[in-house]
Amino acid sequence: MHSAMAPCATASVARARLERPAARSAGVPRSNPVPSRRRPAHRPSRRGASLVPGAAPKFLIDKLESSTQTHKELTFRLADPDVASDAKEFQKLSKALGELTGVVEQYARYKACEEELVEAKQMVKDAGGDPEMEEMAREEAAELAGEMEALEEKMTLALLPSDPLDEKNIMLEIRAGTGGDEAGIWAGDLWKMYQRHAQNEGWKATIVSQNPADSGGYKEIVV
Repeated sequence: MHSAMAPCATASVARARLERPAARSAGVPRSNPVPSRRRPAHRPSRRGASLVPGAAPKFLIDKLESSTQTHKELTFRLADPDVASDAKEFQKLSKALGELTGVVEQYARYKACEEELVEAKQMVKDAGGDPEMEEMAREEAAELAGEMEALEEKMTLALLPSDPLDEKNIMLEIRAGTGGDEAGIWAGDLWKMYQRHAQNEGWKATIVSQNPADSGGYKEIVV
């Protein structure tokens, strides 16, 4: 696709239908348990690594605490028989709960890492001149610090406002450009790429119209 000799094809995201599956309403979404961490058999020495990661901004912590509280309230409301009997309200609350579950689980892991990091730092102090014990504690602390930084980035992205258009269907149009038969084949490969992406995301892709090329691929396809 990046070669100067590759045939051209144009794709417009103005016309395609990639339908998202309907929101689940058959119960409260389950929270997947966070897998326990296992220390690798051996890691390169990190004696010089910092044991203290940068603290998450206060505004982020406040937002995460608020999200955790909202998650608890939604869970409580979904257990209300009156809500359970109202299919529309139940579906609405289930969707809201599902949107918060991921970031709430990440925040719970973040706080667990904080506690484990305190223990690892104490192990460094209590090593008592034992190089092996001190090295093990430093490796554990460095790993925890890295995980906390990664979680902070993920949580920050998860709390960004969502675009209302994210839930909308789209139309995708792919047309073969100049290049003869190879352009049509390339347009077909491009459609397969989008089709595979839709499958991976759990979206439904429906072909609206198509004009196959003589040697394979498409002169034009709209989905």
